[in-house]
Amino acid sequence: MRPFRVTMERDLFARLWEEIDFDDHPLSGGHQPDPEGELKVKMTPKSIRLEDDRLSFLIGEGIDADSVHRWAENDVRINDGPERLGVHRWSMTPQSFSPKLRQWLIQKIGNPEIIEGESVEDYRRLLHHLRLRLEPKLPNWTWHLEVDNKADRMGWYVRAPESWCSLFTIFVGLGWNAQIPARGFLLFERAPPGELDRPDEAEANRLDGLRTVALCDRRRGALSLLANNMDWVLQPQPCKLQLPGDVELWPPSMGRWPLLHGRSNSIEDTVDWAGIVIDALQPAISTLSATIDGISWQ
Repeated sequence: MRPFRVTMERDLFARLWEEIDFDDHPLSGGHQPDPEGELKVKMTPKSIRLEDDRLSFLIGEGIDADSVHRWAENDVRINDGPERLGVHRWSMTPQSFSPKLRQWLIQKIGNPEIIEGESVEDYRRLLHHLRLRLEPKLPNWTWHLEVDNKADRMGWYVRAPESWCSLFTIFVGLGWNAQIPARGFLLFERAPPGELDRPDEAEANRLDGLRTVALCDRRRGALSLLANNMDWVLQPQPCKLQLPGDVELWPPSMGRWPLLHGRSNSIEDTVDWAGIVIDALQPAISTLSATIDGISWQ
């Protein structure tokens, strides 16, 4: 049995890992929140710094880490966000942690400070409720906060389980543009064929190509059945679904790699709406766990 201190340090590392944008994950090593290699920990009266073989985190005062998180009493926007890592855009409060981890942090680095800034408490609350609603529907998927990387969205990138050898992700949160105010936004997407962020993604990318063929098959593909239109994939244009909000399937012939693109009717219905869309996607999601190498559904 691990000592309590070691458990808390590993739990803290895992929690801070969830805060960094998925695109900020290192170019080598896994995407899982558990530390890889030796976990090195340095504590001061005002900060905790943790480092594994991939990157380093700091919570509290200071900047000596790849990903820096301010320990605050209030959920506020700290800055406009770094290009890569650096001081995280949002503060972290005691409510961001489990009760045990919260109490341990207070014992180690003291009470959080009050920071002036634009409140993001409502956004934090919405994203928390989204995760509570959807996590049971996506067992073993990993969750990564996205508030820095895109100018038109904030929310969760949810990655398919590592054991599936897949690059499929679900983005769920809020989205907006010049014509549309913030409302629920959801993408079910894969990486474009042949476009890799890391050399070790080649096999997953190849298998996802086969999975896409299976999902879009005109006779028995899960997305074709969802469309209730076996010819949807033949036309390079969106196929609107009979779901609340504005939810469309995008065939691969469009050259756009979300296979499903959806917006809710308003910000208020985001959580319930996202639950309905994920329920409708369950047959497609269940397809991803199968390794269908060597099988063509065309």
